[in-house]
Amino acid sequence: MKRIHNKEDIVQVGLDIVLSRGFNATGVEAILKQANIPKGSFYNFFSSKEEFALAIIDRFVAERSELFYPIFVDESLSPLDRVKRSFEALIAAFEGNDCSKGCLLGNLGQEMSDHFESVRLRLEQSLQNWQGGLFQLLLQAQQEHAIPADMDAEMLAENLIASFQGALLRSKVKKSPEPLRNFIHLYFDIFLARKEEK
Repeated sequence: MKRIHNKEDIVQVGLDIVLSRGFNATGVEAILKQANIPKGSFYNFFSSKEEFALAIIDRFVAERSELFYPIFVDESLSPLDRVKRSFEALIAAFEGNDCSKGCLLGNLGQEMSDHFESVRLRLEQSLQNWQGGLFQLLLQAQQEHAIPADMDAEMLAENLIASFQGALLRSKVKKSPEPLRNFIHLYFDIFLARKEEK
């Protein structure tokens, strides 16, 4: 096995392991073994496991942004369809991992929010940024009369994320994408579906 000394490679290896096993169950030793690096090299890059957690959150968010950006700016789709497609892309990735791993933000939110304030704040900022992207699309959908004008778009954006995270947790336990598909159906085919004019 080739020894890794690059910080970005260590972060990627760590992200993959933490998504599979959880943060507290991973341990630095497991990361070192998987990345084939000596302990000293790890602490050359990270002063603590907490700093490492922040790095993997940033990597995960960057990867999520790469997934979302082309969808969010695709003007061939309506704003509401872009919101739907962004969640469908996440679901496809989840299914590609055999309904395991889930979302790092949700996983770490449950596992670490009460232990490291810096991690909690980074998670909160990441979720707010995601919410902000959805909020802008939902505002556009309101302007196009695709959703009711009196609906609180910011509240809806936050609730979409919260509901998705709950469905994701249920899917992990059930080992089935069915709760996620139900999330798509309920929100986009029923709750937010454009009502036909009578």
